[in-house]
Amino acid sequence: MTEEPAESQDDPPKDADSVPLLSGVERVFVRLTLWQTVLSVAGVFIAIVALYAALTESAAVRQQTAATVWPFVQLLIEDFDTEANAGFTMSLSNAGVGPARMSALRLMINGEPARDWEHAVRLLDGKITAPVIRNFVSDRVISPDETVVVIATMDPDLARRFQAAAANPNTSVTYCYCSIFNECWLADSQKDIQNPEPVDQCPDFGDAAFRN
Repeated sequence: MTEEPAESQDDPPKDADSVPLLSGVERVFVRLTLWQTVLSVAGVFIAIVALYAALTESAAVRQQTAATVWPFVQLLIEDFDTEANAGFTMSLSNAGVGPARMSALRLMINGEPARDWEHAVRLLDGKITAPVIRNFVSDRVISPDETVVVIATMDPDLARRFQAAAANPNTSVTYCYCSIFNECWLADSQKDIQNPEPVDQCPDFGDAAFRN
């Protein structure tokens, strides 16, 4: 008769429920891992939504702040002509709610750039026989509701020459200004001057700049 080997004390007891118990633990572990993954994904999604909301709010606040200091520089030309007298005035007025930092101005008279007041008079073949008003515009700040006279004359002959030049399609005024947030606009009288073009920075007119 063959004897069956005796069970060793080191051998684990044979339990019929041991296999199902291990499978249950694995299922619990899988469930925990799945929920951890779901919570991680949800956390990332919430973080992205929060970041987007913060960026959107920041952009809205910046736009609102920029609107409170928005400058708008208008070109004003006033003239009159009677039989005995005539006058001509060209001004820049800030109709916005914030200061305007003027960068540069270019005055083209009959297609030629005027560098200063005296040069402008020479381009018109005129003479100065009466007091004139002029102010520097480049590199200055125009406050809200402030008007700066660029050129003004009550000399009848010179005023009429300026009026005729203003009616010439080759005569134009171009100027650029910026807000305190360095948002800049370029205005050109040969275009829609009431809707200046936003630019990254003001151009350098060089020798063509008007330096009154």
